Amino acid sequence: MDIPRLLSDLCSSKLGCVLLNILTGIVFSILWALYKVSLSVRFQVSSTPSVSVALGSDVLLPCTLTPEMNAEKMEIRWLKPMYQPYVHLYINGKDDYTAQMPQFANRTELLKENITRGIFLLMIRNVTAEDSGNYYCYVESSDHHDIATVQLLVNAVGTVPVISAITDDTVYCESHGWHPKPYLLWTDNEGNNIIPSMENVFREENNLYHIISIISLPNASYITCTVSNSLNQSKKSSWQITAIQRWICWCVLGHCPPAAPKIASA
Repeated sequence: MDIPRLLSDLCSSKLGCVLLNILTGIVFSILWALYKVSLSVRFQVSSTPSVSVALGSDVLLPCTLTPEMNAEKMEIRWLKPMYQPYVHLYINGKDDYTAQMPQFANRTELLKENITRGIFLLMIRNVTAEDSGNYYCYVESSDHHDIATVQLLVNAVGTVPVISAITDDTVYCESHGWHPKPYLLWTDNEGNNIIPSMENVFREENNLYHIISIISLPNASYITCTVSNSLNQSKKSSWQITAIQRWICWCVLGHCPPAAPKIASA
């Protein structure tokens, strides 16, 4: 096909030249759009579903770009909660602490050893109970952005439960310093569950949990109080029930023996 001659024939009339200009503009627009798409780098941001860390330790929250690419010139923003003042910001090739959330001041660092491969980690030092929850890794290039979520689970194992008497037939068990929120289980010497008459869980000033539970003594040799959290961490204590306490329990149940057992004097 003789392209120059074809173009010359099209421009032999005014209408032909107009049509040629329109066609040329359309082709140019399509080619320019394809060129811009070829320059656009699409990526996906990912992380791990959750990370568990002991209270007071340092933790690393991972963030990765797929496919592998250099993220040095991108904006990397860690958020908690989403769209609020940031936990950590990396922009224009450097860290920016100007508007960082106050509770994270001097405690965060973006580890960039593998940033040219699209791998970077947020370090949070001296983790507190308030740090637990969802974090969002937001990454933005000149023409694309994506976000990933990772949950931080902060765990703290509380004190050994303390069992003490309230009255001759009522005892309580308490423990403090737990995270996440604990639950308490009473059992007797045969492994049977004992239902508490009262139980309360509340937060202390340091945002750790305190739990207390009260039961009426069962007809058993001993009882055990076990406190656990959702991460399968637990501590327990046992209480030996004396003969006089068992006699009182039987009386409460309406099966009172003729006389209380004698307690030997010292």
